[in-house]
Amino acid sequence: MKVHCKVVYRVFKKEEFEEFENKEFFSGNTLDKESGFIHLSTKKQIFGTITKYYLEEKDLKVVKFNTSDLKPKLKWEKSRDEDFFPHFYGILLFDWITEIL
Repeated sequence: MKVHCKVVYRVFKKEEFEEFENKEFFSGNTLDKESGFIHLSTKKQIFGTITKYYLEEKDLKVVKFNTSDLKPKLKWEKSRDEDFFPHFYGILLFDWITEIL
């Protein structure tokens, strides 16, 4: 399945983001490692992702990546509500962040 999005997003807990910033790479949190990929979202999916996984968190960071930087390890796969989500099979580099929200 090919989805045409130029950007994707990752939601981070404060501690995860700080570790990402310090190490300059992110290999995933516990859920990502159990899944075998890093969970990402489109702009339309961010609210649902935050509601499902981060509702109790007080300090979140949402970062934006260009999909062109993530290819060919970015795959679009059916997930929640039969929607296709971006899944990254690799290690994210801090330099790839285009915006921190």
